[in-house]
Amino acid sequence: MHSKLGQRKVLGYISLLLIGLTTGTTAAAQRLVSLNPCFDDWVPQWLPANWEFIPSTAHGNRLERVLRASPDVVLYGTYTNPRLVAQLTATTRAVLVEEPNTWMQWQQTLQQVGVALNLEQPLQSWQQQQQEQLAQLPSLIESVLVIMPNQYSWGGESFIVDMLRTNQITVVVADESNQLVQLNLEQLLQLKPERVVLDGFSNDYARANEWLWHGALSPWLAKRKVVQIPSTVSGCPAQRALEYITLVVMP
Repeated sequence: MHSKLGQRKVLGYISLLLIGLTTGTTAAAQRLVSLNPCFDDWVPQWLPANWEFIPSTAHGNRLERVLRASPDVVLYGTYTNPRLVAQLTATTRAVLVEEPNTWMQWQQTLQQVGVALNLEQPLQSWQQQQQEQLAQLPSLIESVLVIMPNQYSWGGESFIVDMLRTNQITVVVADESNQLVQLNLEQLLQLKPERVVLDGFSNDYARANEWLWHGALSPWLAKRKVVQIPSTVSGCPAQRALEYITLVVMP
């Protein structure tokens, strides 16, 4: 008799615990609105299924449309319109995803966002999964140079270069002390990378892409492995780091 009563009490406690957990999960679910296109594909990778996510494409960062979505929290970036952020902060909670300058800063940003949203575990799991996937990529023994439209290249202080170097990729730069470097054709031809990464170039003709068709540059490129990074990836290098690095290292 006492045994049965004890079992019933235990089952009762378990039922109450499960009800409490279910209630807590439901209460924690929120509506999160993105204010940055780079977050639109990234956030759903780690956001709990019981949260509602509204991408930036659904409102175009128009104040009235964002408010119409009744967000519990908005996620914005370093370069999001500060006036829009200030207006939204008056009515809802806004969480910053800071633009990193180094790979370490990006890891710290992930931790800060996790704490701010009370979603440390989902973001830690996503972070760990990404590190495991990066570790499985083939090693690249060739040196790399990253060039962009309008004769620009990433310098030694840029996030892209730090991200690649942190992931064991040798990067050639024209200037170690700057984030962004503009090169003339003569300076570019003096560099000796074994692999050239075209970051954000369009396949269509544009003035910004003109130097790719220069008579002196074509044979220089022909001697090297050339990798194309689409603008959808190069424009969001932190959130799409795995895609970026995969494109750089794959044969």
